[in-house]
Amino acid sequence: MMKKQSTLFPEKPDTVIAELGLKDAEELAYQIKSAVGAQCNKIETVGSIRRQREKIHDVDFVVVAKNDLEWQKINEKLRQLKSKPSCAGNNLIKTFVPCAKGFFQVDFYRAEPANFGIQKLVRTGSAEHNIWLAGYAISKGMRIKYNQGLIKDENVVAGEKEKDVFEALGLPFPDPKEREIIDRKPVWQR
Repeated sequence: MMKKQSTLFPEKPDTVIAELGLKDAEELAYQIKSAVGAQCNKIETVGSIRRQREKIHDVDFVVVAKNDLEWQKINEKLRQLKSKPSCAGNNLIKTFVPCAKGFFQVDFYRAEPANFGIQKLVRTGSAEHNIWLAGYAISKGMRIKYNQGLIKDENVVAGEKEKDVFEALGLPFPDPKEREIIDRKPVWQR
């Protein structure tokens, strides 16, 4: 019996990198933004890069695509970069993009102009800061819905701009680097 060609000449498995240093991640983000920018009315790097963490575990973008077709073209542009798609939906694209040492996870979160600010806030994180902020919003009779905005009495009171969400909550607008929680308090509150 003859073996399949794939077992005769097995492909080397792709190396997925768990983390990059900040500078390497920023460089990768810049290259990706340059490749897909024409499909976007707005694209911003968020997540741990925006918070300027030393170690980055994925590159995150919030995107307002020009239209549905241009959102789909982002996938095509990523394939031209030899990326390996993981998930491609109407509001989320997850892929692994090649870099110097292997493949690195890149996530695109689709937003609309009306919810761009809340998406940017939530996707910047940190996760602990988001949990704290959601709890604070509830204590003020509001809710944070990443796909809508800051909600009060069933109405969106802020969401287009990140700063407006903090203002509506009566909070100062913290630098992304300070959006971490230590001893159950945001760093920016110290």
